[in-house]
Amino acid sequence: MSKGRFSHLEDRLERLIEGSFTRLFRGSLSPRDVALALARAIEDHVALDETGVETAPNRYHISLNPADHNALLSRAPDLAEQLARQVVVYCQEAGLSLAQHPEISLSADEQIEPQQLRVEASHNLAQHEATQILQPLEPQPPTTPRRPAEPQLIVDGSRSVPLTRDIFNVGRRPDNDLVLDDPRVSRHHLQLRLRYGRYVLYDAQSRGGTYVNGQRTTEHILAPGDVIQIGSTSLLYMEEDPTGMHGDTQSDMHPPPTSDDEPSYE
Repeated sequence: MSKGRFSHLEDRLERLIEGSFTRLFRGSLSPRDVALALARAIEDHVALDETGVETAPNRYHISLNPADHNALLSRAPDLAEQLARQVVVYCQEAGLSLAQHPEISLSADEQIEPQQLRVEASHNLAQHEATQILQPLEPQPPTTPRRPAEPQLIVDGSRSVPLTRDIFNVGRRPDNDLVLDDPRVSRHHLQLRLRYGRYVLYDAQSRGGTYVNGQRTTEHILAPGDVIQIGSTSLLYMEEDPTGMHGDTQSDMHPPPTSDDEPSYE
């Protein structure tokens, strides 16, 4: 599936979930975060069936912080089925197949921070059920994916690298979009993904970690002026600002702890 198609369909999923669950999630989770997690799970697990048709996962497991889990289910015992219906509509609009109606389960996990969640997706390939291509419930007007204005990374204050792809990989290996000759940077260190018109940073299970504005992070929505530190390399995220309203870049960032061990993430 083309990444441009996903970019604007994610906007649709966000609107669907916000429209249905804004009151329900208030005080616990953001509907936008739920939409992001579900869309990412679908995107990462789209598969081709034996006829070459793009098929979405039909099983989803959502892990929540216990407090969020209890609060949500007390207000909406049928939350799993409600979310499943939103996934169906999303797949209809994306032109994706589903082997059967999506199954969504929810569980409490003390490892999940409050107001966070984790979504795992998989395919249940039923042998006796033919894959059916879902048809849209109603025609949808075409939408144009939003993009930041001239996004770029400034490497160590001297080299500008434009972000021209919706998925942008950074690391030591030559197959990355940005290759860094830094022994403290992992082979595949981090990934930037365009989501809802913003680039989102994901740490790729790097050994040395990823720091944004001095704070170690595994996931971060980038804003102009954010300073990303990986290994001995500093990356400044910038966008064109037609209004000239962006503030100064933070200059008091504390560097992450150093290590003599070379990362070995595969």
